[in-house]
Amino acid sequence: MSTVCIGCGRGIPTERAALGYTYCTAPDCQARYRQGPTVTAVAVNKSADAYRVVDRTAAGETREDAGDDRVDVPRVPAPRRAPRRVARPATPSWTPAQENIVRLYADMGLSPRQIVERARRNTPRLAVTEALAVRILSSPRR
Repeated sequence: MSTVCIGCGRGIPTERAALGYTYCTAPDCQARYRQGPTVTAVAVNKSADAYRVVDRTAAGETREDAGDDRVDVPRVPAPRRAPRRVARPATPSWTPAQENIVRLYADMGLSPRQIVERARRNTPRLAVTEALAVRILSSPRR
């Protein structure tokens, strides 16, 4: 017994004093001066949080808990969202006749503008526009 308790004046064992305690283990001193450990979560980028445990005594002294201060905490996975799908019409916005004439003229080597000019002359009822010709040529063949 080397040091004296700050609460009751009794002696404190050397081992306890070496750990930084300034009060004895009597129930009334424990109730008056004992403070629980302070647990601090340290956020780590792309990893689980690390936890530090610090024990505070009544005299304001602090000591870190000896040993491993990392605690594995299970992470709750983020809910998975369904991938976004591009809204496409179920059927193309052109008729098979429009597609046939556009692909025929494209296979002849005509540009979309030339396809429209030729389609207006030969098949005006199909109402092929340049934008429609580009959409048909950009889509996969049926």
